[in-house]
Amino acid sequence: MQQLRTGLLVAALFLAVAFVSRSLASSVTETMPVWLGSGVTFSALLISPRWRWPSILAGVWLASMIWGMAAHGLNSVGATAFASIEAVSGAMGCWVASLGRNDPDTPAGMALFLCGAALASCLGGALAMALWQWQRPGLNLTLEGVAWVLSTMVGILLLTPVVTAFRGFHLQLSGGMPMMQFLGGGAAFLLFLCAVALVFIDHSGERYGQVAATLAYLPMPFLLIAAALWGPRGGAVALLLGGLLIIGRTAHGGGPFAVAEGFSGEAVIEVQGFVTIWAAVMIAVRALSDGRRQALVDAQAWRLRYERIMREVGVATVEYEAATGHATWGMGADKVLGEDVSRISSLDEWLERIEPDERGLVEATWSSVASGETWASEQSYTVVQSDGERLRVRERLACVRGADDEVEMVVGMLRPEPLENGNG
Repeated sequence: MQQLRTGLLVAALFLAVAFVSRSLASSVTETMPVWLGSGVTFSALLISPRWRWPSILAGVWLASMIWGMAAHGLNSVGATAFASIEAVSGAMGCWVASLGRNDPDTPAGMALFLCGAALASCLGGALAMALWQWQRPGLNLTLEGVAWVLSTMVGILLLTPVVTAFRGFHLQLSGGMPMMQFLGGGAAFLLFLCAVALVFIDHSGERYGQVAATLAYLPMPFLLIAAALWGPRGGAVALLLGGLLIIGRTAHGGGPFAVAEGFSGEAVIEVQGFVTIWAAVMIAVRALSDGRRQALVDAQAWRLRYERIMREVGVATVEYEAATGHATWGMGADKVLGEDVSRISSLDEWLERIEPDERGLVEATWSSVASGETWASEQSYTVVQSDGERLRVRERLACVRGADDEVEMVVGMLRPEPLENGNG
């Protein structure tokens, strides 16, 4: 029963978005110029375990067959072939997109997702050309194939990111994006809407002349900024709404793509190629930026965990630039060596705190490590703090070499020693 409910739900969603697609635009091509049904197929398969794929594909096949008979006037045999193209191309593309089960918002998942979407679109377009040659011999097969590829691709790229982004979503009272970030994204999206209203107007060729085609690019940077600020969920919704708005305005005769059409619906096919490219760019940018952000978060978490361990065992860390001696102390160093450490930013300032009779040996040892003559060293010396208290520390230094084998950094670990032990 669960499999049956899944199949029927997918079929109902498929038919619902099919009617939405039909309301957006029309064309002389048999292929729908806007096709969100492919996005339903791709989304359902991508977020579901593979043992549910048969019921999902059965629902897609059933809905596609009904649509083929109702919208395209195909007989039962032709509708069966039509439905098989939708199911087979979607399954093949989603199989590629789901390899490794990577999240589409990660760089690896994004690459697989785009490859899978391209495979589903191109495979479907090739099979559709054969279908229409069989069922409608008089059609322009090249045009039908291009329309199928672009309509499938734009449906996947606009709808699937929304579904995957909201997978597992739960309402919460706190923990969302900061208000300034939300308002910044809202301002960028508002500017996008204003730019669309100015560029994709009726008779844009008469209003803007020869620059009308160039103005098509004006709204897209604002949409990119809004998507970047709003994150995966808000960005996916902004991309969906923005893409459908541009396609819808073009379908109703507005904007630079509708200035001169060779046939009814040509502008919609052209704008879908335009939206597809921008959607792919925005998906890639979001995945790369999220991947970088997550890498920074992970690196910071590891650093905090390491420094917390060092602090709890009574060890302070420091990094010196080999060329300048600039010092960067690890978090919690002041808890181990005293509050004076937070005010020390260079090797010279640290040497000033060392007992005069030990300072020369400490400086020579540091220089030996910084020059690469010695890989590591370990020594003990006494530090005089600003309040006059004396602290005996044991320091271990090591050099860090760069790609050219030159020493770039000197790292150190310091821990206090009982003063009487340090003085022998």
